[in-house]
Amino acid sequence: MDIEIRRAFLKYIVLKIIKDKPTHGYDIIKTVELRSNGRWTPSAGSVYPILESLESNGFIRSEEIERKKVYSITPRGVAALDRMTQKKIELLNEMSRIINSVTEDNNDSCDSDVRGEAGNTQGEGQHPDATNDDEP
Repeated sequence: MDIEIRRAFLKYIVLKIIKDKPTHGYDIIKTVELRSNGRWTPSAGSVYPILESLESNGFIRSEEIERKKVYSITPRGVAALDRMTQKKIELLNEMSRIINSVTEDNNDSCDSDVRGEAGNTQGEGQHPDATNDDEP
């Protein structure tokens, strides 16, 4: 996955990980690495600013536990994540419809393997910056 696309989805991913289990920044980095089967390890320089932004906007809160800053999601963060998840689903459905409508004609210049790959949008997230003011 392209690095720019990964960065665009990182806010959504961070919020989702924190909802699953209160955790600290290093564990978020390791969780992304683990869940991506080692294909992506976000840097601390990308994760910690997102955590600061989410906290300052009331989507997460932190407390110090054993000298580590542990983040947990707030009710406002849960609501925002629910909206972002719905937008992700809508985006994936729309992308699938567009890709299918463009590639499913009888154009012999399109290789069937390309059609299969283009239609597979499972696992992608929605762009977290494309949200309203009540979202991170």
